[in-house]
Amino acid sequence: MSGFLKRFFFALMKKKRPELPANETVGELWNADFSKPNRTRFAIKSETSYDAYLYRQSLALGLKKTNCLAWVDAPEYRYRDQLIKARFRLDSLGAYAAAGVLFRMSDEGTYYLILISSKSYFRLDAVRNNMPFPLIGWTEVPARPPEAAGEGGTNSGTVADVVAELTVIAFGSHLILLINGIWAAEVNDPSIASGCLGFALASYEAGEPGAAYTAQAFLESLSVESRISQVQETYNYWKEQAPIPEESRFRLAETFAAMAEPGPALVQLKKVWEKRPPGAEGRRSQRELLLAARLALRLGLYVEAEEYIGACLAQGRESPEGKAAITEKAKILSGAEKFSELRDYAGQAISIREDDPVLHTLLGHACWNLREYEKAAAAYDRAFALDGENGLLAKNAANVYEVLGRRDEALKRYLAAGRAFLGRDNYQDLGILVPKLLSLGADDWEARALAGKWAYSIEDWDMAEAEFLKAEEQRKARRPRPPQDPALSFLRGQLLIREGKRREAFPFLEEAVRLAPDFGLFRFKLAENRFLFSGDPADPRLLKDLEAALELMPGDGWVHNFAAQVELANGEQKKAAEHLEKAVASLGEVPAIRVNRALLYYLQGSLDEALRILEADKTDDPQGLLANNAGNLLVRAGKYEGADEYYRRALAASPDNIEYLANRASNLIKLGYYGQADELLAQAHSRAPSPEILEQISYVALKKGEFVRAESASLAALDMDGNYTPSLLSLGWLYCSTGRWDEARNIILRLEALKPGGEAAGGLEELRRKLEAGTSRLIGCASCGRNWRVPRDLPPSPPVRLYAMPPDDFPAGICPSCGGAWCIGCAKKNLDEDGRFLCPNCGKPLKLLDEGLKKIVSGWAASNIAGIPSPVSGEPPASGEAEASQGR
Repeated sequence: MSGFLKRFFFALMKKKRPELPANETVGELWNADFSKPNRTRFAIKSETSYDAYLYRQSLALGLKKTNCLAWVDAPEYRYRDQLIKARFRLDSLGAYAAAGVLFRMSDEGTYYLILISSKSYFRLDAVRNNMPFPLIGWTEVPARPPEAAGEGGTNSGTVADVVAELTVIAFGSHLILLINGIWAAEVNDPSIASGCLGFALASYEAGEPGAAYTAQAFLESLSVESRISQVQETYNYWKEQAPIPEESRFRLAETFAAMAEPGPALVQLKKVWEKRPPGAEGRRSQRELLLAARLALRLGLYVEAEEYIGACLAQGRESPEGKAAITEKAKILSGAEKFSELRDYAGQAISIREDDPVLHTLLGHACWNLREYEKAAAAYDRAFALDGENGLLAKNAANVYEVLGRRDEALKRYLAAGRAFLGRDNYQDLGILVPKLLSLGADDWEARALAGKWAYSIEDWDMAEAEFLKAEEQRKARRPRPPQDPALSFLRGQLLIREGKRREAFPFLEEAVRLAPDFGLFRFKLAENRFLFSGDPADPRLLKDLEAALELMPGDGWVHNFAAQVELANGEQKKAAEHLEKAVASLGEVPAIRVNRALLYYLQGSLDEALRILEADKTDDPQGLLANNAGNLLVRAGKYEGADEYYRRALAASPDNIEYLANRASNLIKLGYYGQADELLAQAHSRAPSPEILEQISYVALKKGEFVRAESASLAALDMDGNYTPSLLSLGWLYCSTGRWDEARNIILRLEALKPGGEAAGGLEELRRKLEAGTSRLIGCASCGRNWRVPRDLPPSPPVRLYAMPPDDFPAGICPSCGGAWCIGCAKKNLDEDGRFLCPNCGKPLKLLDEGLKKIVSGWAASNIAGIPSPVSGEPPASGEAEASQGR
């Protein structure tokens, strides 16, 4: 009986909890139990990017890759107003990671997320439809009291970077955060009303090499109080009564200021002051007053800002804050448009801080608005001299000189501004400058070059090419001729590469390297172009440039990734693995590196592991790069059907990607689906015509028997690149297949002039043999096997009468009875009474019946005898054919 009751009791315990209606929230006090999976409300399951499991009375999360956020949620219950208390440990494994809590999670793309990092900073985000909106940026975690700094045991038994006790008070739209029992932040946000809970872990950098995880976190305890009265009571306490450290509020104010939220920042600063006692003890510090002045200035509260800055300066000008306040006052006067006062104040302030470019700039603004243009120009020039990387200062000076009618001086400063913008990759301001450059500097090569570089940055390739060409023409025309710009040569080469003209790009890339041999990017891209053009990983020039790039850019992940690619092509798998390890350390597991890692595993014989590395969802592979390369590996393995599925995925992610279209078309050709391949190639050609695409179109057309279209496609490819070897080979085969031998010979001559290597050299040799087989025949001696190659379809030639014996290796004739051919060396052993050659098999006289053999003999006669009798002179044999005799 007792056994039955026990089973009945546990059956009741295992019954599924009743499901709540959608969007209904609960009021309860819940303490999470992590002793057994069936006692926790969390949906504990592992995925490809993380593992989730229970470990020593804790909920554990382990991330398997970097740049990743994962969580485990408790979807069964939803809360609105709530008091969350969580204790967790974070182990970043020597890298950079963060852990925390999700709350009010209405779906997988909408929730609040608070994280505490391994660097002891915290942040709060509202995520709506998978788009994060920072409510509180990274802010330093409040320091623990000295007596509590060493507290805290752990259930997990692990070494951790951070042990955090996090409290979240969510009451309506009000959110208050406590960390380790200390007030850390407050914010108001009504965007997410309710939802479930989750435990989250994020990894930002790679951890210890060879570790199973990039980061780990352990949720050791969690409780939720969602009864409204208790939540409101706690909220009221922390809102009105609790002691809040001034330093915490000031840090929050600084964070809001850095987030360009001056209103909330100033509110926090004023709350600091409100709690202070009157008198000297409650005096506002220079640090606080300077921040308040800056916040009031951003809010346009100029009177308030002047009051704050005045109080700050009254405490002294020698401290760092006092010196900064001198400049800040000038900014406030400028914002308030008090230009006369600003001019006088800035002049005085400069005498104290002469090396401050901001003061000179503001003096320039004051003089400009007061129409004192000469003084404004001088002030802007001085500001730019002090801060040469700020192109706006040079642009301001240029504007003034243009108003003064001094165009040459204006252009000089516009050029300086353009160089400064370019140096900081500030293409937006450079673009604003371009019309001025082209207006004042239409004949200036540097103005054209800057315009071209800007056009290149916004991918206006036609404008970039045109401006680069004009810049080079104008540079060469100037006397004395200015030195070349290596960046200009490099970008011209990149434009040609983009058009598929890698061969034509070499002179420009090599010129860039010659002009700037110590600039690693130029060496890297030249090496890359050599590899992608020739496919020869052993090219000594490629290896020299790659070695230089690695020396000049030792920490660059992209260079190491390319080096791994070259080593893989050379069969150096160990060296490739070393480069890939360095690439991962620099860039993380980006798709390009995963592609080469997968190739390494494939070459080591593990296709399954390679495909596992490349397996990704749309989030990890938004452009389809990994899927495309998985298809490439399956093609190499001869698994074309499987490859097509991956190519479909890649095209689903990037339907207009030319490489993906061409790859799938090539695979469909291998499967024999020429119609589908033709459609894909037509799409690719319409988007980005190239010799490579046209050549594939030609191949498909040839397979479909459309010879005219095949020829047109190959000719179009050669119009784009007259030396494109695959199209020359295709045309040669097409001409041979259709009996157009003279055109085939011309193609062979063009190919021979290019001196191709690798597979192309083999293709040329095959084409020669095809032409030879199509335009000539092989006739062999029936005895010794000696061969003569003779042209096909020769017209009838006149009889030949010989008066001397050709060499033994020449043909003696063909037997009209058995059809055997014989050389003179073999036939002279069998002569009749008149000295004529007889067939050793039949005994019949041999005759030169074949026009090809006649041509061989007559050719020898023409070169060795003074003349050959005319057909009408002498008496031909009765048969009308030349006979073979020893005394011919």
